[in-house]
Amino acid sequence: MGASRLNINLQALAANYHYLDQASSPATRTGAAVKADAYGLGMVPVSTALYAAGCRQFFVAQLAEAITLRHAVNANKCQIFVLEGPQKDELAEYQALQLTPVVNTLEQVGWVIGFNQGADTPLSSAVHIDTAMSRLGVDGAGLDAVIAATTDQRLPICLVMSHLACADEPAHDLNTHQLEQFTRLSAAFKDTPKSLSNSAGILLGQAFHFDLTRPGVSLYGAMADPSTVNEKLQPVFTWQADILQIRTIDKGESVGYGAAFTATKKTKLATLGAGYADGYARSLYRPEQGCVAVVGIGGHAAPLAGRVSMDLIVADVSAVPDSVLKQARHAELIWDGFRLDEMALARDTIAYEVMTGLGGRVKRHYDVVQTGSADMSHQTPPVIKA
Repeated sequence: MGASRLNINLQALAANYHYLDQASSPATRTGAAVKADAYGLGMVPVSTALYAAGCRQFFVAQLAEAITLRHAVNANKCQIFVLEGPQKDELAEYQALQLTPVVNTLEQVGWVIGFNQGADTPLSSAVHIDTAMSRLGVDGAGLDAVIAATTDQRLPICLVMSHLACADEPAHDLNTHQLEQFTRLSAAFKDTPKSLSNSAGILLGQAFHFDLTRPGVSLYGAMADPSTVNEKLQPVFTWQADILQIRTIDKGESVGYGAAFTATKKTKLATLGAGYADGYARSLYRPEQGCVAVVGIGGHAAPLAGRVSMDLIVADVSAVPDSVLKQARHAELIWDGFRLDEMALARDTIAYEVMTGLGGRVKRHYDVVQTGSADMSHQTPPVIKA
């Protein structure tokens, strides 16, 4: 069986990091969200490239991700925040590996305080203030307890953060509301660095930047809203699948499960080694709803012909010149003719879901970052200390 592969351009990743860094206020450091295996692109090679580009603050969701990252990227020279925060029995591991928990609840606050009471060196944490998401984070009512614990040094805090709910809609009233809320609630942590902006938040303007930004999807060349295109962001990856077979069928013959495609004339078909088990969604072939994805072969677009199955898709390559087909070994699934944002829109979803849904058997191939060949970020960002 053939394979599909992502060709990941780490030079483009670094260029996107520099662009987002330069888009921020001069005094603002730029971190990186590399959770969910760097949105499906591979956390270790992606983070290594971002470190070479100047990034020193990384955000993951879970402890296991942080452990992998700590062992892989420049030992203790970067700071790793764990967004979901700790469980009580994990705090010794946070301490040993110099990981930074993001405390979201008063229960987590209590665990860290209890741990610090018996520790030679207290564990520094970040605190997440909920300003509108109603998801994770300490709310206003619980913040007094956090402030009290910080004031008497039981809970050293190195970062105060919140998360924007509607940053991909610049005109949404909630953006201003959250900015006001965060500014007011975080004021009690007078000398502590603050962070509010994700990818889209960076583009809302300097008022949202504070001390540290946390871009995610834009690092990888996409926008939170797939209907929005930012020409300054470079695509970071393409997706290819092997061509397993080329055949010709006659008028009236059908293709795939449910005979969903029936040839209206003699038709040349290419069978490709990717399917929904790899993250190529069944919804990309819905002709009754006007949705038929296209693949690229030698720069020529070829529409799908029949349903996407677990391991295979079939494309109508009748319009691809025979000379091109004779030389072709693979087809492009995400490419200039069908970009990541277009695939997301066709699936009625967002780039995040497309990327994180790319299967484990999809091979990842990386270029090599040429350190020193691009401008570094506008400052050398230190590790944030409590």
